Amino acid sequence: MRVLLIYSNRSRIIEPVPPVGLSYVATAVREAGHEVRFLDLMVSGDPDRDLVAALDGFDPGVVGVSVRNIDTVIPQNLNWQLGETGALLGRIRERGRRVIVLGGSAISVIRTAALERLDADFAIIGEGEASFPKLLDALERGRDFTAIEGLCYRAGGKVLLNEPVRSAEFGSSGMEGWVRWADYEKAGGTFAIHTKRGCPQRCLYCNYPAMEGREFRCREPSDVVDEIERVRAAAAPRTFEFTDTTFNLPGWHAAEICEEILRRNLKLNLSAVGVNPAGLTAELLDLMRRAGFRSIVISADAGNDTMLQNLQKGFCLRDVEEAARLVKKSGIPSTWFFLLCGPGETQETVDGTLAFIEAHLNSRKVLPIVMTGIRVLPGTPLALSLARSGELAADRDLSGPTFYFSPHVRERWVLDRIHQSIARCPAIVHGGEESGSPGERLFYSALQKLGVAPPHMRFLPCFLRLPLVPTLRAKWTRVPGSPAGITLSAPA
Repeated sequence: MRVLLIYSNRSRIIEPVPPVGLSYVATAVREAGHEVRFLDLMVSGDPDRDLVAALDGFDPGVVGVSVRNIDTVIPQNLNWQLGETGALLGRIRERGRRVIVLGGSAISVIRTAALERLDADFAIIGEGEASFPKLLDALERGRDFTAIEGLCYRAGGKVLLNEPVRSAEFGSSGMEGWVRWADYEKAGGTFAIHTKRGCPQRCLYCNYPAMEGREFRCREPSDVVDEIERVRAAAAPRTFEFTDTTFNLPGWHAAEICEEILRRNLKLNLSAVGVNPAGLTAELLDLMRRAGFRSIVISADAGNDTMLQNLQKGFCLRDVEEAARLVKKSGIPSTWFFLLCGPGETQETVDGTLAFIEAHLNSRKVLPIVMTGIRVLPGTPLALSLARSGELAADRDLSGPTFYFSPHVRERWVLDRIHQSIARCPAIVHGGEESGSPGERLFYSALQKLGVAPPHMRFLPCFLRLPLVPTLRAKWTRVPGSPAGITLSAPA
């Protein structure tokens, strides 16, 4: 069959996010014997033109659409991207009747709501490498598809879902064969590598365990490094980024990957977007530094024991303080994420988290990013808890923007308190600041033109400390409050 696969995501903060998940699917579909065309709208200069050209020129029988995000998960800078997906599906329908199949992380999160909200024929929930080729085979041969794992379909006026089955093993994505990497290089992109799937953590707001399972499924370290060497020869990315939910858990796996890189004497720029404070040791950070890590992203979420416990992080303030000390000693630039206004948040706990940031993360190599308001996602411990308490209707469609704000703090007070901390620690950034000031955008553009290896956010703390920048930033980038009608628990 002729299969057109579309990466629909066009949302970026600074660097564009490449289609690693859809690349896994594309590789599997091609290996199953189908003719595949890959349309990457992230780097398209004219998405409508490129879409029409692919539909009319290739004339696919099946169109697979990968949807990465439901929305921006930032209430102060909200963009509901499922609405954009609906518009894209409408344009596909205008060019002729074809089978449309949805997939991607956003679809795996909202599950049956994908077909209830969007004009598609099927949706694949979970890992699509096995399920999507099975669906194509059934469609091509006119066979029954209702038992395919992870398939969401309509029958008898209802939307039905078969639970997904997770692959015991997986390898490389083959993404270097599907994307024009030069376009990502120009925009400061990093090449995504998955070393494992699954997550045993039980964070209150997170749905990764529901999507990927609670047990780690780890690739052989040699296989991971084989992929890096192959991609480097084919596409020469400036930076490889490990995009696991938690790269440093289990610690032995991260260490063996670093040791394999060192054994082969590879000279790399590396980054990791999922680092758990409790899994950091001086020995692992030293291995990471020597292997080529230039940046890590740490999800601490809070700077006090009360909120760490409420958010079910599985570690305590002492762990976060020790991680901050070890990372500073390692010299690896780091980005830290914090979530304010979760269940049980008070003015005292807000002060505690911001005081922690000011005391431990006020450095030219540290970028603290603070979010206010927690996106309530289907199937998460937060959503289930709110439903049990009656604060959330059991049938509420959480594919629409829904955020939790603690009733014990006012949003405007929290935002003002963050700005007080920014005055003392200029590198603090609120997620609602969007892309920052015109000066920040020029700064990133200059780094890209100079060929500096991404991620470029690691240089932001230095930029935000330049003379006059704090004054201009305070004038240009004050964060607005959340729009009305999106909050689950409105501030008191």
